Amino acid sequence: MAQNKKSYNSNNQNNNNNNQQKVKHSGAKNTTYTPVSGPNKGVEQHLTTGWRLSKGELIAIKCVTTTKSNLSDKGWFGSVACTFTNTKTGVQSFHWGTMQKNGGKVVIDSMAFVINPRAKNGGYAGTFIRSN
Repeated sequence: MAQNKKSYNSNNQNNNNNNQQKVKHSGAKNTTYTPVSGPNKGVEQHLTTGWRLSKGELIAIKCVTTTKSNLSDKGWFGSVACTFTNTKTGVQSFHWGTMQKNGGKVVIDSMAFVINPRAKNGGYAGTFIRSN
């Protein structure tokens, strides 16, 4: 009878480990706004924000359309300004990307990086592999 009890406990522990939710490592959101002052006053702006945990450090990402951002026939903005900020060290880096108007997905080809607010479970920010 002791063997059955031990077997039951080990199975119960395995079930508890399988039922735990995975820890989220990234997320993203998209919004539009119209500034009331500054160089883009009165012009609708598209903003995609994201975050990613990398080696225990939080990276905050902000991508916004600029005066150089032109909308293509396929619905993508070119020349979107993206700023990556390490919240622990304060180090910032700047990259240019492209943004989808409907949905706010941002692709930064030079880094093979994507920020997708419409991904399941609250968005995704991370690397991508281009399929041909």
